[in-house]
Amino acid sequence: MIIVEIILVGLLLGLLSGGSLRNLAQEKLTGEWVLLLLLPTQAAWPAVSAHFGLERELSIIIWLAMMASLAVTLMLNARRRWMLAFAALGIVSNILVIGLNQAMPVDIMAASEIGSTRREARSAMASDGLHEEMGETTRLPFLADVIAVPGPTWHRGVLSAGDVLLAVGLAGWVLVACRSPA
Repeated sequence: MIIVEIILVGLLLGLLSGGSLRNLAQEKLTGEWVLLLLLPTQAAWPAVSAHFGLERELSIIIWLAMMASLAVTLMLNARRRWMLAFAALGIVSNILVIGLNQAMPVDIMAASEIGSTRREARSAMASDGLHEEMGETTRLPFLADVIAVPGPTWHRGVLSAGDVLLAVGLAGWVLVACRSPA
């Protein structure tokens, strides 16, 4: 949800600075359907995977494949709008940390900073099977979910550096696309 909010801020800034939704609607991207389909799907994948009871290994492979497809699609469009390279770099960062750890590591301390108890955070990670508690054996811990974002229940969460790059890259693209005709 936080990533969507950051993108909406980009949209709001684009409109307030003289941009228009018409300019954004005319923005043509290579593989646009991939972005529209896979961005929300990969974000919701942990819940979807848990709902259908998919095996962890299969679910991780599907999750990584979706992210890789998104990263490639964003890079194909980066020549036109360079800020999409930031979004692709964010996804690649998440691919690296998930691939090396076979799950997305989550800092329990960061989760407790946003109001979750350690037990609740561990229970949430166990329920989706795609997140795990960060520990001493975690590879690339600086790319894990370590950034606590406090706020109301619907808003708070724990983000990775990759999530931040993805959100800023997409928000930047929305802002620029609103302001300049295709």
